[in-house]
Parts: sequence; C-alpha cells; structure tokens
Amino acid sequence: MNNHDNAPDKVAEADRERARADAGEGLARLRGASLDELADLAEEIRCQVADLTDDAHSSKPMPPDRLRNVTARLSRLADTLSRAARGYAGARATDMAYPQVFEDLDAHGWTARPDRDLDGTLPPIPISELDDNHRGYRRGWRRGDQTITLWFTGPYSLAYGAASGHGRLWTVQEVKAVITSAPTPIREASAGSRTSSAVSFGATYDQVADHMRAAGWGDPVEEHPCDRRGIRRPDGSGTSGVWESPSAYGFRVYAWGVDDEPAHVRYWAGTLANLDALRRLTDRH
Repeated sequence: MNNHDNAPDKVAEADRERARADAGEGLARLRGASLDELADLAEEIRCQVADLTDDAHSSKPMPPDRLRNVTARLSRLADTLSRAARGYAGARATDMAYPQVFEDLDAHGWTARPDRDLDGTLPPIPISELDDNHRGYRRGWRRGDQTITLWFTGPYSLAYGAASGHGRLWTVQEVKAVITSAPTPIREASAGSRTSSAVSFGATYDQVADHMRAAGWGDPVEEHPCDRRGIRRPDGSGTSGVWESPSAYGFRVYAWGVDDEPAHVRYWAGTLANLDALRRLTDRH
C-alpha cells in the first residue's frame, strides 16, 4: 500500500530528473557548437598570423598598404573572437534555441547592420547593462526602416532580442515572428511607426543638446559636422554628437540633426522615438 501511495511522487521526481537531463544535454550541445565556432575563428587567426610570420622572414615582404589591410582584417577577426567568447560564456539551458535564425534572416531580406567596421556586430554591451538580462554576443540587422537586435549566447541560441516597433522580444516565437513577417513599406513606417528612424523626433539637435546638459550629461564627448544623413562631413550642414553617461561607464547616446529639422537619436538598443523617450532614458542613467 505504501508503495502505491508513493508512486505519484516517484513519477514526479522521475519527470523532474528527465527534464534536468534534457536541459543539461541541450546546454552541452549548445556549448559544443560554440566551441566549434570559436575553434574555427581561432584557426583562421592562426593561419593569418602564420602567413604574416612567413612574410616577415621573406626577402620580399608585402607592401605597407597590403600589410595594413591584412593586419586590420586580423584585428577584426580577433575582436569578433573575443566578443563571441565573452557572449557564449553566458549560455544557459533556458536560452532561446533558434537553429534557423541566420537562414530566416537571409530568406526574409534582412541585412547585417554594422557598427564601427565590424560585419554586423554592434558595440559591446555597456557595463551598466551587464546583469542577468543582458548577456550574449550582440548583432543587428536592418530591413528597410525595420531593425532587429539579437543577443547570441551560442551560434543558434539567444538570450533575447529587441526590434523596432516591438521592443523587447522574450521568446523564440516572438523573434521568429518578427524575422519572418512581411516587410513594412517605408511609407507606412514613416507614417505610423513610433520607433522608426523616419519618424519626426519632435526636437532639434540643439534642443537635444540642451536636454542632455540639463540632465547632467554635459557637453558631447564628440561633436562633428555631418550631412543630412548623419554621415560625418567636414563641410556638412548638420551636427552629430555623442554623449556618455556620467554614472554608467560606456553607456552612450548618439544624436544628429540639421538646423531646425527634427533630430535623430539612438543608443545601443535602437532608435529613440521622441524627447519623452530620451528623458526616460537619461533619468535612468
């Protein structure tokens, strides 16, 4: 009788053990795939370093211009390896497994959204954002006026994502739905999307600068003339600036604008829709 009484508890415990084993196996597969990808990157770096070493001992070393290109490529590879290794180290069994993420991005017209000179890789997550909800190796993509940012904790697993018009994406179903959705026409995004870069921000660059000073962020750490697309130009008619948080090292806000036209403002997670959104951000940081 006692054995029968204990049967439900034993079944429940067996189910829990099976779930723990499945989670452990999944995490082991994820970490194995991560190690394989890191090993491929490391091997590519090793080959390029070997070629540079051979060239250094050659009687006819490569010309300086070509050497600069080779070392720049090597530096990008090393940076990518470092970022991926840091991001993959935070992998957990509860992360979102999405094996077809790159295939879906390619198939639905998303293109890598590079920042600096890395191929699709955005800057490192600011130190102020490094907590349990901000893990992984971050990359971004664009499709028309739409953007999506994904935090990879392995070659096919995500800590989470964020998308223009949607905000934070917490499940793989949400991420997949955004990636595989029909593209938003540019004219529709301009008229209706509150997070599109085409939306009127509602304040000029000078007003943004005034707000940043009033919020305690001071003057921009960088400020340059730019053209009407925000690209730095010595003879540009606009101004672009970068502010760094006084309390959160590495947390930056970027803005640019032309004369009395609405400014364009963004930070690491995407574009800010209006001055109220900027106020909320600066109040938190």
